Order: sequence, then structure tokens, then C-alpha cells
Amino acid sequence: MPNDKPAPRFSTGWMAVTLSLGVIGVFFFCEYLIYFPVVLRCAWPQLGHGAGRGSGGGGGGEGAQTLRAMVLSDTHLLGAVGGHWFDKLRREWQMERGFQTALWLLRPEIVFILGDIFDEGKWSTPTNWDDDVRRFHRMFRHSSDTQLVVLVGNHDIGFHYE
Repeated sequence: MPNDKPAPRFSTGWMAVTLSLGVIGVFFFCEYLIYFPVVLRCAWPQLGHGAGRGSGGGGGGEGAQTLRAMVLSDTHLLGAVGGHWFDKLRREWQMERGFQTALWLLRPEIVFILGDIFDEGKWSTPTNWDDDVRRFHRMFRHSSDTQLVVLVGNHDIGFHYE
């Protein structure tokens, strides 16, 4: 006797695959693609004649140059003393992705990082400090045509707490 029940429109396997692809798509967007629309809202200003480096404040004319500079501050990378491993992983992933996306899309000539790079300068052991610096260099890597200028902050060297 033939089966009288109609076949389900979607099988359980099909729904599992669709759900899995949806979750993967959302994860990919939130972890990789979200930085692009945010950074694409930024743009270098269009400067008129006489508003550029070397113009001396008045009418630089045709030969005036501009400098594309990006400024970051107070990244407060967590260290081994007070940073939970998952919090560090998440923060550092987002900072690295945001920074690398901005470098790729905006192509600054120079990047200034204005101190407070780390949060535990006073309490870090030499081994932990070396690990923090290694993580910093990994996160803020840049091409040779971009100059990186890093300034020390009070959290980096620890005098903020005394």
C-alpha cells in the first residue's frame, strides 16, 4: 500500500544545512565584513589649494602636499595579571581586524599610537612584557610604506597608580 502522507517540504537534513550556513554567514559577517562598512564611512578630507603640508599657512599652490595620518590612542591591551584569556582574545581580534581593515582601505602614510598601549606596565614580569610586546607587534603590523610612531603612556610604565 502506498504511503498516503505527503513528503515534508524540507527535510531535517536540509534544515540543518541551511541553519549551519546561516550561522556561518552571520559569524563571517560579524567577524570579518562588519569592519568594511564602518571604515568606508571614513574618508580623507578634500583640501583646497593652499591647504597642505609645506604650505606655510598661506597658499601652497600647485605643489602643496598632504600627509595622510591615522591616530589611535588608549588601546589598553590586557596583560597576564588582570586580563581574562577570552576577553583578551576578543578585544585583540577586534582591534587587529579594525586596524588592518583601516590600513588596507585608507592607506595612511603614518600611524600615531598615543600611549596607554598596555594596561599592566607596572605589574608585568619581563616574560609577560615580552609577550605583550609580541602581541602588540602582531596586531599592529604594517607595511614598510606606512610609518608607525608609538608614544609611551602612563599605563605602559605604571606611574598612574601611585
